[in-house]
Amino acid sequence: MKTFICGVGNKLKGDDGLGPYIIEQLENDPAIPEDVRVADFGISGFKCALTLSDYDRVIFVDAISLPGSEPGKPHCFELKEEQLKDLPTLGEVEVSMHETDLTKILSTASALHFYPKQVYVIGCEPEDTSVKFGLSKSVSDRVPQLIDAIHQLLAEETED
Repeated sequence: MKTFICGVGNKLKGDDGLGPYIIEQLENDPAIPEDVRVADFGISGFKCALTLSDYDRVIFVDAISLPGSEPGKPHCFELKEEQLKDLPTLGEVEVSMHETDLTKILSTASALHFYPKQVYVIGCEPEDTSVKFGLSKSVSDRVPQLIDAIHQLLAEETED
């Protein structure tokens, strides 16, 4: 199964840079198999959506804001294509080459029939997404746990 670990987010907006920060850590991680692609797509959402057609399994790494979650709370979940049914269609999505919104990336991939067999999202609740470089303490403290979660996903048997 071809696997892609994709970091998304803006490194100049504090905790929104979590995805790119973790990708930097994984690029030199000897535990990542050689056949797994690791890339930082930063804020290039549309380009990322087009890349998904090459992979069976994609692990997105991003700052994830969910209602009621405390800053630094880790999130890890699988996102099935059928869960996108209420999201806008490609004609309704405003696509930009310079913006990243995970729902837009996945809606675009689904509309173009590029949705991978398995999509996972790993990240944590941001504390501060103001214009600044670097992660807050509550988010940076979770980085090792999030990297371990990625290693666990890679070690799991995959469905064909």
